[in-house]
Amino acid sequence: MNVFNNRELASATIIIVFFALMMIKDSEVRRSLGCIARSMLQKTIIITLATLAVYTIFVVFLLERIDVWNVGQLKNTILWFVFVAFVQLLKTTKVSEPIEFLRESLNSQLKLIVLVEFLVAFHSYSFVEELILVSLLTFLSFCSAFAVKPKHLPVKKVVDVTIAILGLFLLIDSLLNIYSEPTKFFSIGTFRDFLVPMLLSVSLLPYIYCFYYFLAYERAFLKAKIYTKSKSLQRYAKINSFIAFRAQPKLIHQWMLYSCITEFESRETIKESIEQFKANQRETTV
Repeated sequence: MNVFNNRELASATIIIVFFALMMIKDSEVRRSLGCIARSMLQKTIIITLATLAVYTIFVVFLLERIDVWNVGQLKNTILWFVFVAFVQLLKTTKVSEPIEFLRESLNSQLKLIVLVEFLVAFHSYSFVEELILVSLLTFLSFCSAFAVKPKHLPVKKVVDVTIAILGLFLLIDSLLNIYSEPTKFFSIGTFRDFLVPMLLSVSLLPYIYCFYYFLAYERAFLKAKIYTKSKSLQRYAKINSFIAFRAQPKLIHQWMLYSCITEFESRETIKESIEQFKANQRETTV
């Protein structure tokens, strides 16, 4: 039994060939990829990815205990980790409203389009056919994405309709394939292929929520490292502001902006600064 289907192999081939050609033709691309590789090796990123990996392993362990996950889902889990979990992690850095972000993420897992995409991906063709199909869809998607100027809108409409027609063809063909071989689709393995990535995405939400607040606190406490080089005073400012402002990163950040270097000379001045800021906040709300 093949681990990867022809569509996945075709997609991987196109990506590898594309990057290989870009690296051969343009030295800037090689330097850029080198910079990306070095940035990925930073301590903070490695720790973040390690904690995400540990969290994913824990979720997989729980799913395996209730007989939902098995070793046959290892490929799906790795692909999910790279293309879904990691991407969600990157999106978290731009989130301003965590609850709304979590709600949208949860809703995206419950939409009908998820089932449609799974049905389309269920049936694949020969490697050469998939290579042509994936290349064509990739090219059309790029055309649609870059056709942003008003004069390009007619082209964009034609491209979008073409993509929709191809998608509909793939869906119908996949449904016909399922109809002709129902036992191949209606199986425990197929059910797991559909359910496991969805459960992994839903289970990721608590981690994303915690990661958002971790970033929020890191941003809020950033000025503490500027105001004082003393590790003990930095730690004291973080703990006391965390308690005083009831773990609200927005208030902590505002207090840091309100403060100045002289207020971080000792524990007493830090405490006085917190009290003064809270008194000022009460006066402005009255």
